Amino acid sequence: MGRGLLEGRVALVTGASQGIGEGIAREYAAEGAMVALIARNEENLCRVAAEIETAGGKAGVYAFDITDYDRYRAAVDDILKRWGHIDILVNNAAVVWYGTILEEADSIERWRRTMAVNLEATWYGSKLVAPHMAKQQWGRIISISSIQAMTPSGGAGAYCATKGGIISITKSMAVELAPYNILCNVIAPGFIRTPMSIIDGVDETTTDWFLNYYVGMRKIPLARAGLPEDVAGTAVFLASDYCRYLTGQVIVVDGGLSSTF
Repeated sequence: MGRGLLEGRVALVTGASQGIGEGIAREYAAEGAMVALIARNEENLCRVAAEIETAGGKAGVYAFDITDYDRYRAAVDDILKRWGHIDILVNNAAVVWYGTILEEADSIERWRRTMAVNLEATWYGSKLVAPHMAKQQWGRIISISSIQAMTPSGGAGAYCATKGGIISITKSMAVELAPYNILCNVIAPGFIRTPMSIIDGVDETTTDWFLNYYVGMRKIPLARAGLPEDVAGTAVFLASDYCRYLTGQVIVVDGGLSSTF
């Protein structure tokens, strides 16, 4: 049950049709925020919105590709018309392909698509909402990176590059937007059980290797994979009035994984 930590706020969450984005959208709505849901999968978005509204929350559905910037701008305009302001942006939408630099699968087309979705759209979405936040002298821009930005495991170079880029652009925005009381921070999750943890049809967090090494041997000190709600709780704090003097920072949510060796 929410505590009203985001009562009256309007939040825009990208990649909200599943996984971490869905988890954050649900938590925001439970805390009183009006939530604009953005993703390509309209069916899933409508499901999430319906469940939020059944629970007493407020949600709006915006189904489009995050790299369609005309539609992104139109969505922001509609949100402002509908609810009057935008207080929180969560840049969460992402894609990933696996393949090393030596493999054909790691192609320039996939590199460019990954850059466009993960990094460029993070910058553009922030650019769209920042002027409105500046006018009201209050805003929160929260971007989802990954521990792969700091400690790559290999096999997803474009993804790792974008997640590192998200950290850099967030630090830059934090400096630029601080005079307007807009706080910009990053959440870097570790192993989180979502549709993106399914590789070649197998959820990597359920494999014998994962359970033996990361859980059984406590490579992850908390001895489990994370869940979307584990990330969502951090996102609620960063969006709330409890977060007042924190900007340009990376909060790692990985069960302690990056503290081990």
